[in-house]
Amino acid sequence: MNTGQQAPQIILRATDGQEFSSHQTVANGPLVVAFFPLAFTPG
Repeated sequence: MNTGQQAPQIILRATDGQEFSSHQTVANGPLVVAFFPLAFTPG
């Protein structure tokens, strides 16, 4: 992705069963998505 490029929509289901939509959340303000390689994995 490049600066200023729109991210694809991400839809996830929370542990309580409710759906999370990145597009709905970003309508309320900035959204930060962080990825942690090898987090919660052995090694």
